[in-house]
Amino acid sequence: MKTVISITEARKRLPSIIKSLKTSPDTVYQVTVHDEVVAEIKLPPMVKPGEAAARIIGLRKKASLKKRRYPVSENIKEYLYAAEDTP
Repeated sequence: MKTVISITEARKRLPSIIKSLKTSPDTVYQVTVHDEVVAEIKLPPMVKPGEAAARIIGLRKKASLKKRRYPVSENIKEYLYAAEDTP
């Protein structure tokens, strides 16, 4: 659920906004300045426990099968963090 609030209201209600995100994690607060959305306040995407390690292990196995080095450290963020679109 999206809720549109002004920057002034967001400043005043920030502690209560944070608390409400804990109780209803699907809520997204869109912060506006002069009726233009400039920011969103929402929970970060959640990664299942062990998912990052499993992705890195899978990537390492894939690289060893191809007999070439894959720069894991250069591409680590795409394997550690879940995309926002994936549940």
